[in-house]
Amino acid sequence: MSCIVELLSIGNELLLGNTVNTNASWIAAQVADEGGQVTRITTVSDNIQEIVKVIRETLKRRPDFLITTGGIGPTFDDMTLNAVAKSIHKTLRLDPNAVNLIKQHYLRRFDGVAIKLTKPRLKMARIPSSAIAITNPIGTAPAVRLRVGRTEIFCLPGVPQEAKAIFRNSIAILVRSKAGGKRFIQSWIEVKGIMESTLAPIIDETILKWPAVYIKSHPRGFEQASPRIDVHFSITTSNFTRGKQTIDNAVKHFKQQIMRLHRESKRSRR
Repeated sequence: MSCIVELLSIGNELLLGNTVNTNASWIAAQVADEGGQVTRITTVSDNIQEIVKVIRETLKRRPDFLITTGGIGPTFDDMTLNAVAKSIHKTLRLDPNAVNLIKQHYLRRFDGVAIKLTKPRLKMARIPSSAIAITNPIGTAPAVRLRVGRTEIFCLPGVPQEAKAIFRNSIAILVRSKAGGKRFIQSWIEVKGIMESTLAPIIDETILKWPAVYIKSHPRGFEQASPRIDVHFSITTSNFTRGKQTIDNAVKHFKQQIMRLHRESKRSRR
């Protein structure tokens, strides 16, 4: 059983380069750890037409999950929930549970003193008519969950600590269940003194021997002066013991070929 996930990051600050998109990288890693696969990460501006367009395009691909981050707060540029509603031809409604979650957050924050729920604060409780509000254990804006066809949509805040907490509490278990018990196994090795173009045939050979293992090279140093490459091995499997043995065998073979290259290089310099 596979679990396909797409991520949608929303915010001008991401496209301007003012903010590094750590949410996408962190969530993608968590999805992989739970046995799922992120197939696409899209970043769009705070533009309702663009957000609607991307959501509709995503729903046509019918992933198991679409997780959005950003744009569910109280300000004018927080338009994710409105865009979600428009994309599926729904309206926004003031959700009583969302209102209560916001009230409870402010009561905790201000030591039991109730504060006025102004229009901007209530904006965070206006969610698509088919959606439900999800507790945000750290921040004010509740997360939102709804199903469209086979796709579960989760709208998370853009604040990293909040997005992480909600993912851990409300989404991780669903991804794990949909993945059907698959496990993600990975291993890293560092290769020094060999250029990536020289390494490529060894990667190809190893993939032919162990096609279930995904191998990716990541150059880190200067290719001519001091080449350094981090090589990532990974596999997603329903049998952890067998998967671990497979990836260990691939890494062992790869290391042996690297050692052979180093020996040949030494002999050629004599």
